[in-house]
Amino acid sequence: MSNTSTASRALSVIWPADRHIRLLIGVVLGIVVLLSALKQGTFLSGRNFTSMALQVSDLGILTLAMMLAMVIGGIDLSVSAVANLSAVTAAIAMAPLQAASGPGALVVGIVVALLVGLLCGIVNGVLIGYLGVPAILATLATLTLFGGIATVLSNGVSLYGFPTELAAIGSAAIAYIPVPTLILIVVIVAVWVLLNRTPIGTTMYLLGANPKASLFSGVRNGRVVLITHIICSLLAALAGIVVMARTDAANPNYGSSYVLVTILIVVLGGVAVTGGSGRVSGVVLALIALQMLSTGLNMLLVGLGDSNFFRDFAWGALLLLVIASQAISRRVNKKKSAPSTESSTESLTELPTKGVS
Repeated sequence: MSNTSTASRALSVIWPADRHIRLLIGVVLGIVVLLSALKQGTFLSGRNFTSMALQVSDLGILTLAMMLAMVIGGIDLSVSAVANLSAVTAAIAMAPLQAASGPGALVVGIVVALLVGLLCGIVNGVLIGYLGVPAILATLATLTLFGGIATVLSNGVSLYGFPTELAAIGSAAIAYIPVPTLILIVVIVAVWVLLNRTPIGTTMYLLGANPKASLFSGVRNGRVVLITHIICSLLAALAGIVVMARTDAANPNYGSSYVLVTILIVVLGGVAVTGGSGRVSGVVLALIALQMLSTGLNMLLVGLGDSNFFRDFAWGALLLLVIASQAISRRVNKKKSAPSTESSTESLTELPTKGVS
């Protein structure tokens, strides 16, 4: 029995029961095979994979923040603005301390960035969870607010000159894996544990699936929304620190297109737009697929001018492919279950008739 259960668990890891996860695995493998054939000896190189792993780190953290907001049936359009504001305030806090305290300046910068993320999360959480402002409107407003504050504090320019320890974090690697990527891996595990092994994770799914049922079950919906947005903004602040470490700069306008990209990845990963469902593994697979697709297109189109148009086209085509396959799968499942449902309905309607006669 133990050998059978171990084999079944191993098989479920290699080929999960979730159809969408299987589809994403197929998409990732298809992209690898296609780009490997088109760019032989280049795409599959260790240098290229290291570069992709480094590039995806901050985007991946922001994507997981967006996932949490969408799991509860909302959205957080302010994640990139929170990241930039956290980075700018950390840069300003570290500037006068570098000469005096050395590594201590880095600690102060990280603490300041996380405190800013905490405050931003409280603002979003109170607006949505307690004042009843729709998430899309609340976070659209705070996107502008946080972005404006970051621009004023930085005078609209990038800030430079950070402690050498911060740059070391951005360029260091452990076992050939960049440290920012290791930070992303830790965040992935933490978010998985949060959603699957904690009571707050359970209430997040319940709130997203049915807010009224959640409320009648004794869940304090406002409190769950507040906690969720605090976590989202703390993750965004962490992403801001990672960006600072990677680029050695704090820019108030960095990653302006990241919000739409994170939404794209989350939807591709199988998280329901209405909330209540979604897996971390699906989001991670979608993140990997889009990063490889973006890198592959840049390699294929090098020397042909700006490849952003082709990249956006490919991302949109991939999104349509996955959504269409999901819709087809749902229709097939409905048709399969329809006969049994009809027969059971007929039998239920016949029973009272027979009883009366």
